[in-house]
Amino acid sequence: MSTEASAFATLLNIFVEPKRALEDIRGHVGWLWYPLIIVLAAGVATQLCYMHVVDFNWFVDQALAPKAADMTADQLRAAHERMTPGTLNFFAVAGIVVGVPVWYLLQALYFFFAAKLGGYQDQGFGQWFSFVSWTSFVGMLGFVASGVAILLAKNGQISPVDTDVTSLNTLLFHVPFGHKGQALLSSLRLTAFWSWGLMILGLSQWTGKSLGRAATVVLLPYAAGYIIWALIAFL
Repeated sequence: MSTEASAFATLLNIFVEPKRALEDIRGHVGWLWYPLIIVLAAGVATQLCYMHVVDFNWFVDQALAPKAADMTADQLRAAHERMTPGTLNFFAVAGIVVGVPVWYLLQALYFFFAAKLGGYQDQGFGQWFSFVSWTSFVGMLGFVASGVAILLAKNGQISPVDTDVTSLNTLLFHVPFGHKGQALLSSLRLTAFWSWGLMILGLSQWTGKSLGRAATVVLLPYAAGYIIWALIAFL
């Protein structure tokens, strides 16, 4: 089987045969670009689709609503003028194209040093970057679900929160866009839990450690980060 065929097969296997997929990627660091590029493309397409469909004036009103009470009429008018579809698309797309690889890089560094310090089976940094890229690939389903929600919006008045249909905020908490704790709760997505599960499985498989020990290594920094974020958001 060719490299391309194996890589494309792994794009499916990460969903249906994760153990096989996680083993296959160990020797093919170059495959990391497949899931990474697809996730970036899906994220950018979802953003552009949203800004094309949404009632922009309504969106700006929703975005400014949490701070409107503390702003003068002139400040509100100036804020409306600064917020244009082109400007918001530029920053959102840049955030995806730059932010996602940087986030993967930070996670790969964590796994690289955790493995070194823990005396685990040696893996190169490139392998850990590939590990993060592949275990995060399931997040693409969130973009697909958001795209469907956007296209089904009847009058263009759909909040970014409501398009994020896999997040716990949309499913359970319903905190409005821009309000206290919304960003934190929206970051807790079903696809994130799936990705963490793949990381636990993969770390155990790659290092030979127990699932419990792998879970501790994987979840510890996320738990610490969310605790700090919650203290900042809610206190």
